[in-house]
Amino acid sequence: MENLKDTLTSLKRGKVRPKACPRCGSVNVSVLTMTGYISQPTYLCNNCGFQGNIFLEIEKEEERERRKGKEE
Repeated sequence: MENLKDTLTSLKRGKVRPKACPRCGSVNVSVLTMTGYISQPTYLCNNCGFQGNIFLEIEKEEERERRKGKEE
């Protein structure tokens, strides 16, 4: 239950994390469309040209270290 609480706490809105392309892994990503609350924005990978609504969010190193410290 502690892990679930930590996970949900880390998912708070407002944290902006860099996006990574699911095809090539590049963080050179742009937003093509900004939409409302119902639909997600569309992203474009400037490296390989992949377009989609689902892009990976990369965790910053200090967040990863803080989370790792809590697990121990």
